Amino acid sequence: MLKHLSHEDWVIRQFDVNDLRSSYRNVILHASIIEGTVRNVSSQGKFKQANDSLKKSRTITPEEYRAFEEVRDVRNKLVHESFKDGYTQDEIEDSRDTLMKKILTAYRISTFLDNRLFKKYGIPRPPKIDLKLPA
Repeated sequence: MLKHLSHEDWVIRQFDVNDLRSSYRNVILHASIIEGTVRNVSSQGKFKQANDSLKKSRTITPEEYRAFEEVRDVRNKLVHESFKDGYTQDEIEDSRDTLMKKILTAYRISTFLDNRLFKKYGIPRPPKIDLKLPA
C-alpha cells in the first residue's frame, strides 16, 4: 500500500478494488458491534444516551462506561472527519489504529461485553487480546 498520500489521493485510492484493505472497515464494524450491544440492552436510540443509561442503572461499571465513551469519541472523529479536506492518510490511519486500541481495551475489560457478546454468541475470548495492527 502506498504511504503518505494526500487526502484527495487517499479517497480516490479507497475505490481501487485491487487495493482494498479491511482494517478501516474492521474498526467501524467492531465499533458498531459495541454500540449495537449497548443500545440493545439499554433500549435507547443513541449510543451516548444508551451508555449513560447503562451507567446510571449500574449495568456497566464506570470503567466500562469510559471505555465505551472512548470508542464512541474516536469512532465519531474517524467517521465524520476522515473525508474532510486536508485529513491525510497518516491522520486517517492514526485514528483508525487508535480506535482499534480503544475497541480492544473495551473487549478486554468489559464483563458486560463478555456476557452479552462473547458468551451470548459463543465467541471464544482469549484471556489476553493482543493488538495486531496492519504493517
